[in-house]
Order: sequence, then C-alpha cells, then structure tokens
Amino acid sequence: MAAELPALYASLEVRRRLETLPVLDAGPDALADAFLQRAATVLGIVVHAYHRVEPRHETPTPASVLTPWHQVCARLGRERPFLSYLDLVVANWRPRDPDTPTARPLLVEAVRLLVPTVGTDEEQIFYLTQLEMLSRGTPLLTAAADAVTATDRDDPHTLTDRLLGMTACVREITAYGLRKIEPRPGRRFHVDPVVWAKTVAPLAVPLVRHGLGPSGTASPMFHLLDTVIGRTGYRSFIGEEARRLRASYPPNWRAFLESTAAADISGYATAHPHPPLRAALTGLRAAYAGEDGLLARHRLKVAGYLNTSYRIGRDVTISGFPAAARVAGELATSRTERPAPEPPAPTTPHAPAPPGERAVGFPEVLRHDHTGDRHWIVVEDGVYDVTDFLARHPGGVAPLHSYLGTDATAIFEELGHHRDRVVTARLRRLRVGRLEHPPGTVTEPYATWLRWATDLTRRGNAFLTDLSIRESRTSLASGTGDLTPYTLQFAIEAHERFHDRTYGDITGALHHDLTGSPAAPPPPTRSLHTCTRPCPGPARRRSSTWRRSGARRSPWTNSCCTRSAQP
Repeated sequence: MAAELPALYASLEVRRRLETLPVLDAGPDALADAFLQRAATVLGIVVHAYHRVEPRHETPTPASVLTPWHQVCARLGRERPFLSYLDLVVANWRPRDPDTPTARPLLVEAVRLLVPTVGTDEEQIFYLTQLEMLSRGTPLLTAAADAVTATDRDDPHTLTDRLLGMTACVREITAYGLRKIEPRPGRRFHVDPVVWAKTVAPLAVPLVRHGLGPSGTASPMFHLLDTVIGRTGYRSFIGEEARRLRASYPPNWRAFLESTAAADISGYATAHPHPPLRAALTGLRAAYAGEDGLLARHRLKVAGYLNTSYRIGRDVTISGFPAAARVAGELATSRTERPAPEPPAPTTPHAPAPPGERAVGFPEVLRHDHTGDRHWIVVEDGVYDVTDFLARHPGGVAPLHSYLGTDATAIFEELGHHRDRVVTARLRRLRVGRLEHPPGTVTEPYATWLRWATDLTRRGNAFLTDLSIRESRTSLASGTGDLTPYTLQFAIEAHERFHDRTYGDITGALHHDLTGSPAAPPPPTRSLHTCTRPCPGPARRRSSTWRRSGARRSPWTNSCCTRSAQP
C-alpha cells in the first residue's frame, strides 16, 4: 500500500484504504529485528499521511496501523511513537537503479524515496537533499573520532589536520548539498515553495502538541558539529528542542556525541599554544556558524520557504513555531549560541538619494503590486523596481512576491541583507526613486490608511500565490494543473481563508479603525466538505455536501466528521 500513496493522495482515498486493512502484527514472531527500522519508516509515514491528507477532517488513527506502529516504536526503545528524522530522512531511500551499485556520497539524482507520499519533485528533492548532506558529511564522523583520540593523546598536529578536514567537508556540504533545494523556477532541483508548503511540509508535523518530530534540528550532523566547536548555549527555542531531540536519538548516536563532547576538543584547541590549531578551530567555526557559513545559508533558505508557507495558510512548523518571523529570529539566535568565529559584519551604509531623484508617494507604490505591469518594493526610504529581478531572486519568486507594492524593510533587515554588500549593491541598481510621505506630521488617519493598505496589498499578493497551486503538480499520480480532489481542497481552503480573515478584517477591524464604530460580522462561510465515510444518520450518505457553518462549528465539519485525531 505504501507504494500506492501518491495515487491514493490524488483521489483522497488514503483513509478509506487504511480503514479496510486488517490489524498488522509487529511482534517479534511476525517481524524480525532486522526489519524494525524499515517498519518504523513505513508505518510512521503512513500514519502521518492518514491525518495530513485531509487536515480539516480529523478522525482517529485506525488500529490497522496504529497498533503495529506502537509495537515497532516500543521495540526500538522509544518512549512513545513518533516519526523521527531517522525514519523520514536517514532510512527513507532506495537506489534509483537497483541493478547498479550505489556510489557514495548518496546524491539526490541517484536515489529515490523509499516511501513517498505525493511523490513529486518537491518531496523527493526536499528529503533527499538532506540525505545527500548527511552522506557528504560522513567524513565528519571519522574526523571527529580521530580528533577525540588526538586530544586525549595531546597531539595538536593530528588534531589540526582533522579540523581542517572537517572545515573542507562543511564547505562542500554548503556549496553542493544545501543549494540543491532550489526555489527558483527552471532550475534542475527546483522545489516550488507553494507546492512544498501545501503538500510536503505538513506531513511531518507531530500528531500531538509539543511532540517530537523530524525537524531539521534533528539532523545528527548539526549535533556533531556543535559538540566539536564547543557549543554550550541551548537557551533558545531551537536549542531546547535540540536537547529534546538528542535525548530521543538511538543509543549509539547518543554515545558517540557524548564521547565527543567529553573530549572537549574546542577547549583543548583554544588553550593550546600551537597557532595553526587555534586557526583551524576558528576556520571550522566560520565555515559552520559564521556570517556566511552553513547555518547562515541554511537560515536564509528556511526563512524563504517558511515566509511563503505562513502567508498561504500554514499554521505551524514541525518545531511548533507559530510565525515565520519568529522562526527566522530564532534561527539567528540559535546560531549566536555557538562560539563566534568573527564579529558580525557592520551594516552597509545606505546610499544617499541622488540629487534631483524622483519622489514617489506610497499610493503609487501600492499600484505596483502583483496586478501592475511593473512591480515595486520599498526598503528604507528607497523605491525599487524588482520586476526583472523576480526570476533571479535567490530565494525564489514567492517570498519576494509577498511584498510587491509594500514596504519590505523589516524582512530585509531581519534576514541580514542590510549587512550584505553584494545584496545592497544589487538593490541600488534597481532604484527608481525615493519614498515621499505627506509633508508635515503624519496624521493618524493617514497612518491607519497606510497600515491597512499595506496589509490588504500583501493579502492580495498572498491570495494570488496561494491559488497558484491550481497550476502545479500536487501528486505523482496527477498531471500539472489537474484538478484532483486533493488539489481541489487547497483551492477551497484558500477561498475560505480569504473570506474568514481578509473579509472579516475589512468589515470589522478596518471599519472600526477608520470610523470608530463596530461593524457587523461577516456572513457565515459556505463551504464544500467532502466526506468519505458512512454518516451515522438514517440516510448514511457518502457524498460531497454543502452546509452553512454555525458560530461554533468549523465550516469543514458536519455531523459525521467531528472526531479528533488520536495518534
């Protein structure tokens, strides 16, 4: 059945199929220890698929897969069942060509997912890139073990050599591994942020609140490098999550990390009088946690995808972050918990406006959103035409599209672009004028109008981005632009979100801000809900039904679909 998941996703038949299966036996007599990890991968992904394929229609996990999943996780020594990074990434692959020996490192183009859900390029590339990064990082294990031995034997020359080797390995991962998740259209390893946000990202979100999950923080490569460079701070949200995830690692992983940490490689290198050794440690810290290191590049990549996903309806990440801005900030905070290889780069001075430069009012900027022939953004006091730059934006079209016709200064600075000389120089070439506000003191009505005009423009941009899913391929079993039941629910959800949030704000909070008087609530949403199970009522219908949602009822539920997921 796992091999049929893409087709079952497209037709929304995942749940019906699982509910008809008999209860699988995962006891020692039926499942040998050698197959436990593969069973954990298959069962964990299938259970998550059951709940994520129709996120607004929650039902209890069927015993057919829940019972064996509990058994397998218990036999693996886990306190409770959860989908781990080992399950979803490390063990979830197979050779693309089973008749050809698999070379090392494992490359995205040479392997396939063992258990895909939707099976699209977005899913394959996203998970297999993480696998490739781990495979490219295999030399880190040997180097770390040798570094521990060299530290114990007071051998600074060998330790220097191993740290230099680790630095080269980290730079290779940054240059050739991480970049394979490519948000720009037309690239070989393109991962569309919208398709990723809708079809891939939700799968691994834990089924219980504050549960463990296979977030990027769980990658053992990050934990190993942290122990080598001497990370001691874990007070951030991500730091605390890292500690929890490390405690859930397999015993052999934990033992290796503990022995590496006990050697205190960074403390030895810092205190030793051998200058090349200290320089090697500084180089490794820069390659990993520096301003242009692996973590900094990773943060920019993550922020771009998450910023898009939150604007088109994603509620939470695997780690439990409720807002994309917080994720970017937390990633930056987490990076500073590592020993700093160098002070932060100074802010690049903002170029003064050229004499006689054109003044542009905000109403004109707003007209250059996604609906205009030319697309503008504002950064600080400058207005920039990014029309021809959209397709070349390293973060892809979608993140920049969100800010068309509005002020992007906050996100520009949050991502650290104001400290990047290359970015600021590129931005200057796109400048079309300076932003001009009304003369004198900005009045409260103008400030209110500007705030709401900006907010509504961004919502309009997001709505268009949201609906672009209709032109995409959402499952291996469907074609590009096919309106399958799986794709249809995304379009319905986009319209409902626009109605419930944007329409409600326009008629409610905005009306109150501008007039000081309350407004009537928006009319109830008229929603399409597809029910695939027999209803308990007399008619026991199985059909797509229209209903009006009540004040206390979700517009996606009806009388036969109100049960909660119980993983």
